[in-house]
Amino acid sequence: MKPATHKGFQALHELVRKKKLLLAAGTDKPVTASLASPDGLSDHELFQRAMSDVLPLGWSNNPLPTSLPVELQNLQGKEEQGLGLFAEFATGLGTVDMVASGEYIEGATHPRGHLLLEYLRAGHFAVQAHLDLHGLTVSQARHTLETFLRRSLHLDYGCVRIVHGRGRHSCDGHAVLKTQLQKWLSSRRIARYVVAYTSARMCDGGGGALYVLLRKNAR
Repeated sequence: MKPATHKGFQALHELVRKKKLLLAAGTDKPVTASLASPDGLSDHELFQRAMSDVLPLGWSNNPLPTSLPVELQNLQGKEEQGLGLFAEFATGLGTVDMVASGEYIEGATHPRGHLLLEYLRAGHFAVQAHLDLHGLTVSQARHTLETFLRRSLHLDYGCVRIVHGRGRHSCDGHAVLKTQLQKWLSSRRIARYVVAYTSARMCDGGGGALYVLLRKNAR
């Protein structure tokens, strides 16, 4: 069996010969000259020559609608500003918002305490004594805390600072004493001595210490 062959042009020729198919009329459009680049013409001249018979549509003469300018953020300026703030903090000139630091805690064990939290947090109360609980076990820390608070009330102190640490030296990195202090200061046994407490300012220990505002006449 002979392979199939395509005789499209032969069939087209037969249709034209028998006048069953009429060819389109000729055009007067000149045939484009060869695009072979003569020597010495620049790219711009070659492009103009190739586009010489192209008719403009006309719409390109209409101006495009104006758009609002896009303002790009100055990322370099933001980086320089951030480095400046970091330098201020490193030299002790900058300030850190403890509330937004993630280490901040506060509590009010007396109805009046909620009104004083902002002032206590800002350090408006003079710290008259401080207690450092570093290195103590939980049971030792609680006993030492109760003794310290009773003595502070006996001496008529109004505000004290308790350093509990951040737990960086604990086995799991958890600030155990910080968590326990919140429970103790809110418990019935110790809350009777306390009006409110907040995390200290950075200069007084930041997230590793507490300001405790004591009640008057609670001893």
